[in-house]
Amino acid sequence: MSSANPLSRAMLAIWQIVRTDLALFRRSSRLWLAVLAIALVPAAYALIYLSSVWDPNAKTSDLPVGIVNLDEGFDYRGRNMNVGAELTSELIKSATFGFRKLDAADAARQAVKHGSLAFAIIIPRDFSASAVPGEYAGAGTVTVVLSEGNNYAAAGFARRFAVDLGHQVNEALNEKRWEQVLLSADGSGKSLDMLKAGMAELRTGVLTYNDGLTRYSGTVVQLANGFKQVGAGIRTMESKLPPEAELKAFKAGTQRLNLRQRELGTGLEQLQAGALKLTEGAVQMQQETAGIPFVGDKISASAGELAAGGQQLNDGLMKALDANARLTRGAARVEEGADKLVDGASALGEGLRTLAEKLPEDARLDAFAKGSGDLLRGATKLRTGIELVASALPTSVSKLDGSASGLADSVKPALEVMAPVANNGSAFAPNMIAMALWLGAVMAVYLFNVRVLAVEHAGAPALVKTLGKFVAPALVVLVQTGLTLLMLVFGLGITVPDYASLILVMLAAGQAFLAIVYLLLRALGEAGKLLVVLLLTLQLAAGGGVMPIELTADFFQAVHAWLPFTWVVKALRASLFGAFDHGWLSAWLELMLIGALALLLASLVRHWQTVPAADYKPGIEI
Repeated sequence: MSSANPLSRAMLAIWQIVRTDLALFRRSSRLWLAVLAIALVPAAYALIYLSSVWDPNAKTSDLPVGIVNLDEGFDYRGRNMNVGAELTSELIKSATFGFRKLDAADAARQAVKHGSLAFAIIIPRDFSASAVPGEYAGAGTVTVVLSEGNNYAAAGFARRFAVDLGHQVNEALNEKRWEQVLLSADGSGKSLDMLKAGMAELRTGVLTYNDGLTRYSGTVVQLANGFKQVGAGIRTMESKLPPEAELKAFKAGTQRLNLRQRELGTGLEQLQAGALKLTEGAVQMQQETAGIPFVGDKISASAGELAAGGQQLNDGLMKALDANARLTRGAARVEEGADKLVDGASALGEGLRTLAEKLPEDARLDAFAKGSGDLLRGATKLRTGIELVASALPTSVSKLDGSASGLADSVKPALEVMAPVANNGSAFAPNMIAMALWLGAVMAVYLFNVRVLAVEHAGAPALVKTLGKFVAPALVVLVQTGLTLLMLVFGLGITVPDYASLILVMLAAGQAFLAIVYLLLRALGEAGKLLVVLLLTLQLAAGGGVMPIELTADFFQAVHAWLPFTWVVKALRASLFGAFDHGWLSAWLELMLIGALALLLASLVRHWQTVPAADYKPGIEI
């Protein structure tokens, strides 16, 4: 219980404090409005900032980009090509950015310098002549002019676009080169169509291959019939040849004939010898019987006639022997010829039988005759298609100019960087400096109650009161500005090309911001503190410090030129990076005018609370 009592007393005390604070809502109806306003601040902050950077890529078509096409074109293989003009047309049609055509490269550079263009694309005069042949990689150059100092984010878009631009141009050139390869088939642009027609005809011929074979059938049918007749003739000749036995008998007969002829010659010789003896005996008998009385003359005469007959027989036998000799020689030749005839007839028969076996059957000849007709028709159709293709193709195909790497990567974008920025931190420095000076101005005003005045100063003129209350926080802001500058130079090591302009811009920015905050608190009191926070958020979103203003919503683009952040960021970029062609002076004058106008308006607000000097205290408890 002893431990519970202190706890209970503590809880009770907490509740009493809470009840006392809640009782304020019963006594002050405005407190409800204040709570509601404060409750809405985070949501409003998130809404304002996120809506400004919600989808910048969807707004790139509003980013102004210049295109200068100086390309004079190039006559390539009989065709006039102007890649620059085609590229310009394609880019404008794509609407990736807000492309604008310009006539002069110097005008485009000046527009980028002054910030009226986010970046510019310059296509040189010899672009087609350098890029189309593709002699080496990067022969054709497209210059992308950008200013990092004007807007680092816009410069980032330009860098990424340069890479995409190179790919786009190279793809377009490669497409044209392949088109040139196809069109060069006949040099007139019609070869591709003729090639297609020829291939279609060739395809038709192949598809109708079987149907086309019938055209050849006539000749093949005759050939098949001729083979049939040859086969029949061979078989007939084979059947008419004498049998082997008869040939052998014929050969043996010629041999016997030759032998008998020789035997006949031998007999004739013997007969001749006998005839000679007969003749000699008759002559001798004639001589010996001539002296026989009475009959001797008759016997002698008969013997003389016998001798004469013997002589005639001998002469005849001589002729017979000569004829028989010739017959013998003929018989020998007959026998030799018969041998050859028999051997030839045998060989002929064997050859005829072999030939008959090698000849195709009639059914196969019929199939061959039918198939050959189809083959001829298909071959004719195929030949027609091939001839059409051949007529479409050129006699020779010329080699593409350039090298492999040059043809593949002809174009290389060149970046021309204006107002270069050292690094990403330096790029965001103008926006962060502006935000830091704004917060510094708010803190400086909170130190001094700008609506409370010592009673002894109540009778001073309005402008005197305003300026008098402004000086103390202005001195604080002056110290803040000096420390911020030292931090940038010695803490972060940021490069400052022109200290004078940077100091003037920062001083003007700090005092102008202080004047604006001073005005809001003088006019609206505590509600002005909420407005100060929301105004800071709005300026971060619409001041163009992070994202190009063209990529934000229409509302932010509309209020852009009316916000002090816009002029502070522009002046700081011009001073730090030489952006906007070093045009910091005009932005500085705008800031001075804004600060002076805010102080003037603050002097017109008559809500002063006077207190005794003893009760005059700081705006915050310290």
